Amino acid sequence: VYYSPSTVFTLRGELQSVTNGTPYTRITPHTNVSSRVVARVQPSDRISIENNLSLRNAEFTAADYRNTMRSNATTINYTLNNKLALVGGFTYDSFLATTSVTFLRGVAPLQATWRDQTINRVWQAGIDARPVPKLSLQLSGNYVRTTGVGEISGESPAFGPLRWPMATGTIAYDFPKAGRLSI
Repeated sequence: VYYSPSTVFTLRGELQSVTNGTPYTRITPHTNVSSRVVARVQPSDRISIENNLSLRNAEFTAADYRNTMRSNATTINYTLNNKLALVGGFTYDSFLATTSVTFLRGVAPLQATWRDQTINRVWQAGIDARPVPKLSLQLSGNYVRTTGVGEISGESPAFGPLRWPMATGTIAYDFPKAGRLSI
C-alpha cells in the first residue's frame, strides 16, 4: 500500500503471511505474519525524516516454538548545501524466541527449553563533504548496544550485553578521463 497526500508526506506499508505445511525443524515456524510501515516527511528539499516500523510473529505450536521481532528506525537527512550533507538516526530492535524440545535418544536431559532474547540499540551519524571540486569525503559511524541473553534449560547465558563503536570513512578524487579513485 502506498499513500501520498502531498509532496511532503508519504506512507508505505505491506503485510505478509506465510504458512508452512510441514516445517523442516522444530524451530522452523509453521505460521509467519509480518508487516512493515514506512512514513516519510520531507518539509523541504534539504531535510527529510523517515520512520520504518517492522513487526513479525512466527510460531510452530506443535513444537511450542514462538518468535517475535520488533524493529523501529528513524533517520534524519539534512543537506546544508551542495558541499555538505549530514545524516543521523536511531534503531531499536527486539527479538524473542522460545521453544522446548524432547529428544528421542541420547543422554539426559532429554527435555530442553530455549529462550533467546536480544534488544539492540543503534545510534548512527554521518557526513558527506565536497570541500573542493572533484574531491569527496564521507565519514559514518555507529554505536551499537545489545543486550542479548540466550538460555538453554535454565543454564546461565554464555553471552550477555555488548557495546561497540564502528566508523568507516572514504576519500575519493575524480581524475579527468581516468576515473574515480576511492580509499
